[in-house]
Amino acid sequence: MILADSQFVKQIEAWGGRYLADQPLSEYTSLGVGGPADLLVLKQMDALEPVVEGLRRRGIAWGLLGGGTNVLPVDEPFRKIFLKLAPGSGDLVFNGRTVRISAAASLGRTVMECAKRNLGGMEGLVGVPGSVGGALRMNAGAYGTQIGPLVRSVTIFRGSTGRREELSADAIGFTYRHSSFAPDDIMLSVTLELIEKPFRDILELVKGCNEKRRRSQPVKEKSAGCIFKNPPGLSTGKLIDDLGMKGMRAGGAVISERHANFIVNRDGATAADIFRLMEIVRERIYQAYGIELEEEVIVWRN
Repeated sequence: MILADSQFVKQIEAWGGRYLADQPLSEYTSLGVGGPADLLVLKQMDALEPVVEGLRRRGIAWGLLGGGTNVLPVDEPFRKIFLKLAPGSGDLVFNGRTVRISAAASLGRTVMECAKRNLGGMEGLVGVPGSVGGALRMNAGAYGTQIGPLVRSVTIFRGSTGRREELSADAIGFTYRHSSFAPDDIMLSVTLELIEKPFRDILELVKGCNEKRRRSQPVKEKSAGCIFKNPPGLSTGKLIDDLGMKGMRAGGAVISERHANFIVNRDGATAADIFRLMEIVRERIYQAYGIELEEEVIVWRN
């Protein structure tokens, strides 16, 4: 337990929050790995500023735990508290072709709620797991769609200043699987501008994307999506596959037979197993092609 100030804990609870000590991050991540950490679950966004200020005054480091779908935390206990924003009611507010969305909302559910109102442009993202905020941070993309070009503005909490800011799209840099947000920026909400499209057409595209995903990805196994970014003009999955590495394992971590850029937790893998397998892949790729792979998964270390 990092937070020993019982009065501060009671204040957090009065704001509708919960303090959960020594939670195994393996239960909060799609990879199913990660050591113990303390969590602060916040339901009221107005509590964010005083909670972060309270942690700062007590010298306690903090991070953000979103959907946990694109992260790889180490096995050791964390010396920081993770904030987790709970989705609430009114996650989506529509105004013509624009929609204001809570960053804690599910990305897939958001795509379908917009589709019901004949608003498309996000079809390729429907099967991408995690929250809208996580998608913004990574500029999530799939099947020719990226979230960045749809963004009109983002409301963030700046960890560096303890203040909220409204950023217009031209103030944010979106590149391949990357954004210009600082590590301690917390996305609160985003306004997207979508494309008017009949629901039946959107649904047809969604079905096609989901079918491709089921055929080519290990959707029923624990993973964090693609482990490495694609080098320019190349497919990392194909590079790994061409070296015959599908099915290779380190402990309980296995390179998926369906998609070679996915590492799956098949037999109680630890983060150490996954790191070891990633290093083997890196070395083999560099030896064969002279390419240094860059991680797409976000690694959490103390």
